[in-house]
Amino acid sequence: MARRLLHATGVFAELHRARFGERVDLSDFDPSAHPEPRLALARRVWQERLRTELRSVQIMTRFLTEVVGAGDPLEVYAAALELVEDEIRHVALCAGLCEALGAEPLLPEPVELRDPPKYLEQPMIERALATAIQMLAINETISVAFIEDLEARCGDPAVRRVLHATCADEEGHQELGWSYVRTSLARFGEGTRPSWRHLVASTLAPHDENARAILAGLSPAQRALEAHAEPDLAALGLFSPARQALVYERVRREKLEPRLRALELL
Repeated sequence: MARRLLHATGVFAELHRARFGERVDLSDFDPSAHPEPRLALARRVWQERLRTELRSVQIMTRFLTEVVGAGDPLEVYAAALELVEDEIRHVALCAGLCEALGAEPLLPEPVELRDPPKYLEQPMIERALATAIQMLAINETISVAFIEDLEARCGDPAVRRVLHATCADEEGHQELGWSYVRTSLARFGEGTRPSWRHLVASTLAPHDENARAILAGLSPAQRALEAHAEPDLAALGLFSPARQALVYERVRREKLEPRLRALELL
């Protein structure tokens, strides 16, 4: 059974406030403005987003150890540390909105991050680049596209504040990621490029398969974002599978593919 995310008091709470500021004000969120079935969906979605952000804290913490172990320049450590802090901030944002929605903020199950032994056996220099490609370049670019799309359409001020604060951090993440990938690739010979292309393909594959399956069920008229305005869903930071697939298709075409091709990774 999943465990609840807890809040500390005393010196730990003081340190958290000093580093991240006061909790985002969600006092103006009005659950009665939304029908119960949609609120129930929002509770499930934001609980899952919280668990995803907690995993990101763990992965970014791992990335910090990887760049240190890879012998990267001193200044890279500050960037990696900032990524960890940003993910902790996102956890706090998601937890606050879960609580405002009346949902328990839950830890992932299992709580600990379980990396495959084959991954852990790789040299730190390879692990650091793999994390940067998968998490910072590809997945953060996709995440930013999703959050920007939601923020632009969200009509609830409280929920929009959470989306805005998250998006502001995520934009920086992807730029750090692309910069690190570009620099780190230069340390590897051209003969390794097929392996990195394989990593890119395997990272994109689940997103591609999910989008294809959803879009295959849409008529030509439905394959446009304008056909899925969804203001009621957006007000709670939600969107339909169809809109999510269309946003993914756009970010893949307009942002991921050009940058990956420029790095000879696609």
